[in-house]
Amino acid sequence: MRKVKPVRRKKVSEEIVEEIKRLIEQGELPSDSKLPSEKELSDMFGVGRSSIREALSMLAAARIIETRQGEGTFVRKVDLSDYIHPLALSIVAKKEQTLHLLETRKIIELGTVELAALRADQHDLKEMKKALLDFEYELEMGEAGVDADFAFHRAVAIASKNPILIQVIDNLSPVLKQSLNYTLYQNMGNLEKRRSVLQEHKEIFACIEKRDAQGAVACMRQHLENVRKKLLELKE
Repeated sequence: MRKVKPVRRKKVSEEIVEEIKRLIEQGELPSDSKLPSEKELSDMFGVGRSSIREALSMLAAARIIETRQGEGTFVRKVDLSDYIHPLALSIVAKKEQTLHLLETRKIIELGTVELAALRADQHDLKEMKKALLDFEYELEMGEAGVDADFAFHRAVAIASKNPILIQVIDNLSPVLKQSLNYTLYQNMGNLEKRRSVLQEHKEIFACIEKRDAQGAVACMRQHLENVRKKLLELKE
């Protein structure tokens, strides 16, 4: 057996963070609701106030909560800037938010794939093909294929030769991966659905390779619409 890293026990403050996040996710602490005081939280969790303060600091750094002068501590409303923080990702990676992200992807990626079909060079095509092969391998190995899926879409963005579009994709990469993770893992038991995603990627690639910009846009549009339909079929 290969050597593994020792398991690290969670600090008390980290456990408190996880519990407060769970309460937020389940709606027991909805957006804009006020958190109990430090003393009340200390009594609720049966820990010292220093652990509570440390946990609240972590949640504030993740932009999950905010302190309002003279009012107390409140659960923040989640916005796009919060999606980039890894600690906030588990809260935003739900069906409704993933649908919002899908709308954003549609706006960005239809234009991106059109430019890619017009501007892709041989290196770009090689990178897309590698991502397709990696995705196929990961599916056959029973993996979700999140990294390979994202790698394909990023390769398309790079092929657009538009540095701003590439930067947008890179800035959104944590939450885009999280949304891919949500949908792909939900379909882990359905290989046919996961293979259909790969096939759609291959069709997009074929259009880009042929310099068929109109066809590439149509294939990307259909791909994102199919993702939306599959997402609507999922339970929370």
